[in-house]
Amino acid sequence: MQGLLRWVSTIDSAAERALRIIEFFDQLTRHDADIEAVTRATAVMAEATAGAEDDVHDVACAMTPAGRPAQQTGAKTISRPVVHGNEVIGRVWLARAEGDLERDWDDLVMERMALAIAAAHARRRPPERNLVSGPTDPAIVQYLLGGGISEPDASRAAQLLGFRAGQQVRVVVVACADLSNRMSELRAAFAGFVVLAALSGTDAAVIGSPLPTSITLPDGTTGCVGPTVPVEHADVSWRSAHRGLRFAAMSPSWPALIDTADLGCLLALDGLDRDGIRELADVRAVGAVAAGRRGKEDLDLLDVICASNSLREAATSAHMHHSSVNYRAQALGAQLGMNLGTAVGRYRARTALIFWRLHCR
Repeated sequence: MQGLLRWVSTIDSAAERALRIIEFFDQLTRHDADIEAVTRATAVMAEATAGAEDDVHDVACAMTPAGRPAQQTGAKTISRPVVHGNEVIGRVWLARAEGDLERDWDDLVMERMALAIAAAHARRRPPERNLVSGPTDPAIVQYLLGGGISEPDASRAAQLLGFRAGQQVRVVVVACADLSNRMSELRAAFAGFVVLAALSGTDAAVIGSPLPTSITLPDGTTGCVGPTVPVEHADVSWRSAHRGLRFAAMSPSWPALIDTADLGCLLALDGLDRDGIRELADVRAVGAVAAGRRGKEDLDLLDVICASNSLREAATSAHMHHSSVNYRAQALGAQLGMNLGTAVGRYRARTALIFWRLHCR
């Protein structure tokens, strides 16, 4: 490679330099250069930080002009997609230091680098795409998610499921009353490289790398997405998602699929002392509303009021007249001992409602 770099750097003619740049990348491809070698050679030749990303294989690489791994990439002054089989599988880029202008041959360098990275991508063995189902395979998933095992054992279990060591994954807990009849629908909902296993008659685990950007669960199904973790620590994502599952479709104002990142500190509400929560006056007041003649209807309306910015907005959401909602809000507020016409009152009522649904019903 050093000989090729010296060869390119001695050319003065722009046209001849272009031909030599093309030949330079052709030589890299003929010698089966991997993504790291192509990126390093590009960075040294272009005298700029160069980077390449292969989204399919979850590989990224960045090199400084000195040919060393880059800690900070800086601003990407020019980039190009990497295309393989009519599909964009990643990107390549150059980042020059502030004040270092783009060079005349940067466009050509990017085009040829993208082709070399596409060739390197084609030579990599694609990840195994196992879908776990059946009576025996879920045991591997349960072993991985159970926790309490050594990292080497967790790594071996992950590899049996088709994951690489250290691969970043997210775990989704899915719940459904008739899960055995919904597995094909769930596979369709989680298209891509995912592992899907039914762990009981009502609960399933989905391990994805990455998960689809848009997921629509089948009707009657709820789910919670855990945080991103290395696959060896998938149990951490699983436990977090399992706690968050109780918030999914908790009421009409809560989505059927929820992300722990969106729940944030609300997850802590599920971990508080249950007996102590039940004795709180606000929670007992919600319980009294639930036990009333129109308990479910009142709680549904209370939920809409709490999720709205005003009573007028709540009336629109509930498809009711504003005066009717105002009257019932005053009645509910009197029973709860809260002013539902204020933001603080609605916040207090919604917190009590969440506590009651998590710990009392």
